[in-house]
Amino acid sequence: MLWCFMASARDFIDGDTYSSQDFAPVERELDHPELELLEGELPPGLQGVFARNSSNPRFVAPEPYHWFDGDGMVHAVSFADGRASYRNRWVRTAGLAEDEAAGRATWTGLLSRPDFTRAGGPYKNTANTDLLYWNGRLLALWWMGGGLPHALTVPELETEGPWPDAGTMTAHAKVDPRSGDLVFLDYAPTPPFATHGTLTTDGQLTRTPIELPGPRPQHDLALTERYTILLDVSMFADPEALTRGKVHMRFFPDRPTRVGLFDRKAHRLVRWFEVPACYVYHFANAWEQGREVIVTVCRMRDPLMYQPQPGRTDRVVPRISHLRLEPELVRWTLDLDTGLAREELIDSALAEFPRIDDRRLGSPTDAAFLGTFAEQEAFRFDGVRRVELGSGAAIERKYPAGWYGGEVSVAPLGPDPDDAVLVTFVSELGSGRSELWLLSARELDLVAKLAIPSRVPAGFHTRFIPGEACRSTRARPSSPLI
Repeated sequence: MLWCFMASARDFIDGDTYSSQDFAPVERELDHPELELLEGELPPGLQGVFARNSSNPRFVAPEPYHWFDGDGMVHAVSFADGRASYRNRWVRTAGLAEDEAAGRATWTGLLSRPDFTRAGGPYKNTANTDLLYWNGRLLALWWMGGGLPHALTVPELETEGPWPDAGTMTAHAKVDPRSGDLVFLDYAPTPPFATHGTLTTDGQLTRTPIELPGPRPQHDLALTERYTILLDVSMFADPEALTRGKVHMRFFPDRPTRVGLFDRKAHRLVRWFEVPACYVYHFANAWEQGREVIVTVCRMRDPLMYQPQPGRTDRVVPRISHLRLEPELVRWTLDLDTGLAREELIDSALAEFPRIDDRRLGSPTDAAFLGTFAEQEAFRFDGVRRVELGSGAAIERKYPAGWYGGEVSVAPLGPDPDDAVLVTFVSELGSGRSELWLLSARELDLVAKLAIPSRVPAGFHTRFIPGEACRSTRARPSSPLI
């Protein structure tokens, strides 16, 4: 069953922000067999595919439009033998096929009254949010619970179809780098409100219900060697409104957020810890340290535009509809002996989408790489920030004025975590010119800049797939969507 937490229509005042300029969709699937090197040089050890998922409506979307409504489109650059190539493809979901058959957008958007009578509805599984590479498949994930991932070939980006092996899940599933297990979450409006899942490389699936006091939005998770970090957040649908059949998001500042430890070996939730009330979109990393668990996370203490919390300043921060994005990077130290949690501020910069080398998930990490928000209402990244997770020391690289980037992925060049480059798409707001940037992981120095001959719109999450997959790229001339 699909479910969305919604506020009333009067809470959404974005207008055309997320359907124009750098958020406007592209209309064609294209191949660019060889990208022009504008600056620097490609590292000789760089082999693999960098891919980013995004919202890209195939047809003019019904009004009112929410940025999350758009059909999934993956943009990817393949690296092999000192060269780079680009292609973009829609994630060909069943909902997209229905729209194409009708010649128009037919699905209810997030800001419209949901049509619960529609088979498979009320919302289209757009597979537009996240990407994960597991067991030879690139999986396109959807942020809303109750949807199946979609499997894509690499590097061709051809949609194989819904991937049912693990069942339904939300975005931000993770691959445990030690076991190779796929670890994921799902959520629903009725019990069980959340489900933890693991799928081993030999096909053993375990889905475990998580007892919660009510429906809670689930977006991301973190891994340690033994545990999965879960959340029972302080922002959720107002229970009183639910009794009247309405869904209205509220933040409950007097209700602590709970951080759960799920033991993946025993397949059970072993403990909850309390931290100050907040909402969380993304974790940076987590690991075990003796009898403590260290969790690094971007948390928000004032997450709703229409429900200001005490001390809200005049600082301009990004917003997506009713969501207010003013994150801080913090460390939660969970004491396994006392059951107490301690919160410490690492970095207060306006930055989110933290990434590390995927090989280090669940292990002690020196630094995380975040996108810095431009201080404007539209959701745009104006630079990259490296933050030392121990000391909080940080360095930044800002893009040129009028240029905005996206989430970075860490592309390893060797076993040393600092022997890596950060990869991201960067575009100029006025002209639509798009480039791919490679920055050094240690100093954020520019390593290489490649021209993308077609516009790459703003998007969501990225993944770097190391290895030889890009060697099978079948270059095709640019052509309109069939």
